[in-house]
Amino acid sequence: MERRQDAILRQSTNDLLKGIDIRAGLTRGGTFKRGVIPRHLGALAGSLQSTLMGSTAISGTGENSYVMVIGELKGGDRVRFVWGGANAPYAPAIHYGFDSYPGTFWRDDAAAKWQGYVRAATARAKVQIP
Repeated sequence: MERRQDAILRQSTNDLLKGIDIRAGLTRGGTFKRGVIPRHLGALAGSLQSTLMGSTAISGTGENSYVMVIGELKGGDRVRFVWGGANAPYAPAIHYGFDSYPGTFWRDDAAAKWQGYVRAATARAKVQIP
C-alpha cells in the first residue's frame, strides 16, 4: 500500500507541475492567457525553487528542478514549490495581477486540477502496482 501511495503522490505532483503551461508573454508577442506562466522577461519559469523536507532533504532551482525533488518524494514528506525570489521578484505581480494587468493565476489553476491528477495517478498505480 505504501508503494502505491508513494507512486500516486509522485505521479500526481509531477503531472501537476508538468501541466503548467509556459509560453511567450505579452512583451514577447504572446497573448494573455489565464493559467499560463508567461515568459515576459525570461526568468520567471526558471525561477522555480523546489524543496523536499522529509526523509531526504533536497532543493534545486530552475524550470525542471521539481523532477529531482519528486524522484525522492514519499508519503508524509513536505515539499515546497515557489516561483520568484531574486531571479524573478515580479512573480507575485504576474500571478495576481497589477494595474491593468489581470494576472495569470497559474498556481491557482494548477491547484484546482489537483483532484483530477490524483484520480489519474491512482488509476495508473492500481494497474502498475498490485
